[in-house]
Amino acid sequence: MLLFWERGYEGTSMADLTQAMSLSPSSIYAAFGDKHALFSLAVKRYMEIRAQYATKALEAPTLKGVIRALFDNTIAFLTTPGHPPTCMTLAGAVGCSVDAQPARDLMTEIRKQNQVALRERLLKARKSGEMPKGINLDDYTRYLSTIIAGLSIQAANGSTKEELKRTAKMALRHLGFLRPGAAAHPVIPPALRTIRSPRRA
Repeated sequence: MLLFWERGYEGTSMADLTQAMSLSPSSIYAAFGDKHALFSLAVKRYMEIRAQYATKALEAPTLKGVIRALFDNTIAFLTTPGHPPTCMTLAGAVGCSVDAQPARDLMTEIRKQNQVALRERLLKARKSGEMPKGINLDDYTRYLSTIIAGLSIQAANGSTKEELKRTAKMALRHLGFLRPGAAAHPVIPPALRTIRSPRRA
């Protein structure tokens, strides 16, 4: 898992895998099928073990708690020693060639699933009265996802934990979660004050 995480799908060769796993190529093919199948298993393990920081954030009882936990958990995860300072779903297969399209599609699907989970939590916040009805949930979900993904990119660029915290603090202030009384409603950026799609809540 760490090898794919650090080098990406295409950057990890079969020679790298055989050395890291102390197995021959024939043994790897016999056990896992092919490189993509092994990559898929590595991603599955990553999501089940390493990537639970986001899932736990969505379990916070309030919207403010969810947003704060998303930032805090993400920064803690990105700055934990022992693994690359980035999200595997971003680094694993973003810049792949056509031959590696299945790996890129897998990463894309996982990121979309993460956005669905976030939107569902925001919808719950709307139903409880924490999220104003004037906010377009689809746009707000993409907005938050973009900021969180940006922290991963900055961590990969070498930003320190303190620098990421300052960035998060700035984002939280603009989102309206560092103002006095901010637990009630987030700030609605003008671009997000749109009419909701009639097909979705």
